[in-house]
Amino acid sequence: MRILFLAFFLLVAAVNPLIAQEARFPEGASVGLVPPAGLVPSARFSGFEDAAKGTSVVVTELPVEAYASIAAKFNKEGLEATGIAITSGPEDWPVEGAVVSKIVRGSQVAAGVRYRKWVVLIGAEKLTAMVTVQIPEGVQGGLSDEDVDKTLRSIRLRAPVTLNDQIATLPFKVADQAGFRPVRVIAGATLLLTEGPNDVAANSLQPVIIIASSLSSAPAAATRMEFAKQAFLSLTGIKDVQSDNETSSQAGEAEWIEIDGKATDSVSGDALYVAQVARFEAERYVRAILIVRESEKDKYASRFRTLAKSMTIN
Repeated sequence: MRILFLAFFLLVAAVNPLIAQEARFPEGASVGLVPPAGLVPSARFSGFEDAAKGTSVVVTELPVEAYASIAAKFNKEGLEATGIAITSGPEDWPVEGAVVSKIVRGSQVAAGVRYRKWVVLIGAEKLTAMVTVQIPEGVQGGLSDEDVDKTLRSIRLRAPVTLNDQIATLPFKVADQAGFRPVRVIAGATLLLTEGPNDVAANSLQPVIIIASSLSSAPAAATRMEFAKQAFLSLTGIKDVQSDNETSSQAGEAEWIEIDGKATDSVSGDALYVAQVARFEAERYVRAILIVRESEKDKYASRFRTLAKSMTIN
């Protein structure tokens, strides 16, 4: 993937009083902004939120190479496939320090709630980023469109933070990486690891491990197994997912649910081995996922379990 960078800079200090304020950067993030009144740094993801009103500003950082593929689908048709109904855009949007940036506005229904939604896609010299704002429709005292636009005009970029610093801010810890190599933190809540020379493992050429913290409360104890099974069967990027083994065990205040089985790579058609280990506590959960060629199951399954069972929630 290649990015065609367009020289793009716009001074807006004279018309935007937010710029006189100092942008706030989520821990470990290279993208910051002046959050709207009432929003505070989130402990669940990279960004800001007003949990009582269900309002959030999520900052997602990706490798610079990701811009071209995301931009190709950053339009009405491409975003509708993800459940976002676009009402305006994409159009150019001013982001200081970006090479190119676009905005779309629309709405999305999630868990039966309709949200007003804004997404800014940023292409910079050293990263790709997305800033997403969502506000439940009809919420009492919710932000206005003007409030959101002012906030999004305050987006700033700074030098990338080291991977180790980003890992240190995650809402979970992994005591034993079992020889796997961390390659990326996403939205302050997800860690990707692999083994091999490539950071982006295409067509199942390398194992992929995804450790994701929950952005919502943990399900009730009685529903955890069913929840874990649905999460396992809904993994994206692969198809024909099938569960072969499902176990649950208790250790102190944590319940561990382990599921493994088979799947098919959606692009290459390779037969895959897939495993998921989830740690549930009273309020939070975190889950680790391994995706690897079925022929390499014996090489990686035990090491993955060592890594996953070393997870703790901050």
